[in-house]
Amino acid sequence: MKLCFLRPSVALVLAWHSGQTLSAQAPAAPVSPPPAKAPALTPSQAILKARLAGQAQRASLLGSEIHNADLRIESRFDDLLTTLRVVSDSKDSHTKVTRMKEQTIASLQQAVTYYQQKRAWLEEQMVRPTFNLTQTQKQMISNDFEERIEKRVKQIVDLFQTFPKHEEFERYKAAGINSFGGVSYEDSEDYRQNLRLSSHTSTMRSKLIKDIQASINQLHQENLTLADMASKAANPELGEVYGDEQRKNEQLRDVLKEDLEAIKAGPTVPGRPVSGHEAQALDKVIKHSVDSLQGEFTLLFSRYADWLTAASALNTLRAAAGRP
Repeated sequence: MKLCFLRPSVALVLAWHSGQTLSAQAPAAPVSPPPAKAPALTPSQAILKARLAGQAQRASLLGSEIHNADLRIESRFDDLLTTLRVVSDSKDSHTKVTRMKEQTIASLQQAVTYYQQKRAWLEEQMVRPTFNLTQTQKQMISNDFEERIEKRVKQIVDLFQTFPKHEEFERYKAAGINSFGGVSYEDSEDYRQNLRLSSHTSTMRSKLIKDIQASINQLHQENLTLADMASKAANPELGEVYGDEQRKNEQLRDVLKEDLEAIKAGPTVPGRPVSGHEAQALDKVIKHSVDSLQGEFTLLFSRYADWLTAASALNTLRAAAGRP
């Protein structure tokens, strides 16, 4: 029995050889069983997994292209407006600068129309979906379009603020002495120039007031439709989605009403008059930028259409992969 007590254990011997004391010896960690191997995928599951990965990559790439196209459009509009805000017509350029501003506003309005159409289409998708999109995806796109609509209308207002203001000039100016010894008069070039420019400003103001008011009325009609849809919604969650769209429409209407009042107030920020030669050179640059923007918008909404198809297919595949 005494020999039994004096015989060191294997653990004490190992501790002595490693320079450790018994008190420092940590308890042995339990040995974990090896992880169970995942069951092998069936051929159909392997194909589904590969399709899912490929569709996810395609949707991601299209999303990046949409983002890049949007950045290019924003950059070009910013450059256009930065250039046009600081210039105005002179007697030498006649109405060339003002007409450039009109063309740019027309491009901005076309952009607003694009986004409004797509946003209305998304609201239709909430009721009669043709794509398998989540409500989060629909609302995310709707928010993006709403933000762009607000920005475009604000840009239109800012550019209109730089249109020529009506000024009072004498219609005639003295041109010398006539054969009867009296003063002869001729039309004042300042008067004619102001008449030409203020005519453009008046026409643009009337058009913008009409267009913005039509957008306000359209949002009102959309809200009536959404309210009816909310009252007939199949579940409370869908009713809340319709209610959220109504609130966003109200916010956009408030923004448009402020813009409408700014248009009614008329131009307030005249630019630097430019020569006819400078206006001619600028006209070529502006025309090229406006034309290229049309191509950018065509590409942007083409990519949106492709992304909708890809995202819909991806959501369908994910649902299939999640089913037992």
